[in-house]
Amino acid sequence: MKRALPIVILVLTLTVLVSSCQPSPSVNPNAPSPAASVSASPPASPGATPNAEKTGTKGPHCDDPPPANPATCTPPIDQPFVVGCTLPFTGQNHDIDQHCPNEGCAKKANDKAQNRIKNNFCSAGPAIEISATSIDKLQAAVDQLVQQGTFKYGQSAPDPADRAKLHDLSTVDVNGNPVQLGEGKLVTFEGFVLDAKHDDTYVLGSGPQGFEGEGVNCKNSLFDWNDIHVALGETPGAEDCSSVTAEISPHFRPALWDRFDSNACTSPHVTNPLPIKGLRVRITGQLFFDGSHTPGPCEGLHGVNSFPRRSVWEVHPAYAIEVFDISKNKFVTLEEWAQGL
Repeated sequence: MKRALPIVILVLTLTVLVSSCQPSPSVNPNAPSPAASVSASPPASPGATPNAEKTGTKGPHCDDPPPANPATCTPPIDQPFVVGCTLPFTGQNHDIDQHCPNEGCAKKANDKAQNRIKNNFCSAGPAIEISATSIDKLQAAVDQLVQQGTFKYGQSAPDPADRAKLHDLSTVDVNGNPVQLGEGKLVTFEGFVLDAKHDDTYVLGSGPQGFEGEGVNCKNSLFDWNDIHVALGETPGAEDCSSVTAEISPHFRPALWDRFDSNACTSPHVTNPLPIKGLRVRITGQLFFDGSHTPGPCEGLHGVNSFPRRSVWEVHPAYAIEVFDISKNKFVTLEEWAQGL
């Protein structure tokens, strides 16, 4: 037994040496290591991704049918909309125009005031051409008022009397020239379409059910009753957090404008949506401060009233839409550009 022990040890040693010389299995250098695979987070489910539709991944309600009872105003409201001037575009009547007034179904004075401004189609020209820098300076001017303790926004719409402080703010035009602008002024913004969607509709949202519409539009979740939210970037590949918002109101919306939708979730519900993703456009409309929200950063968590965008100053509502026609090397009306589409 004493002589057998060294032999056993020798055999075991040789076995280890031989196995260590065997070639290892081929490894893909680009494949994640086992440790990385273990630590990687599982892909988020559509229900956990509020903006899934922006990435091309359909959210949980994208294929939902229209709800049987789309209106959720309490109490119900049924009053006509009053334009108060000649429409700046050739529109057409919809149900919302006959049954949803200028203040929507708001109950509080601050919401009523903000909704009436949202629905203003009467800003007079000439339009001032602005840029993202113009918007940034306007946002900074309002945030300075907040720091001084003279203005509040975000948690709720500003007090009606405070909205006067949104007038005649110092900024620059598209050429960098100093100008005084503010809410209610007519402006033109040029950018590339990052995303366009019929917002606040029943197919959007990540909760147990889709969105239920917006108060300004009498809390109805149907497409014909909601704004088309357009995110505009300085480049076709810009991030949403750097975007400027324009809104196409549902009131008297032309049939062609209703096709202005590029979203993975909402565009399948639109008849013959236009190929506008990445399109260079110019939108003219009222300068409006959406005081119910706050700008959202590119990274990190957003609050309940915060969304990824550079500012809550918007072109809202849109009065005119133009598209840069490459073949003509100039901007033309959306109507001219879309002929044959």
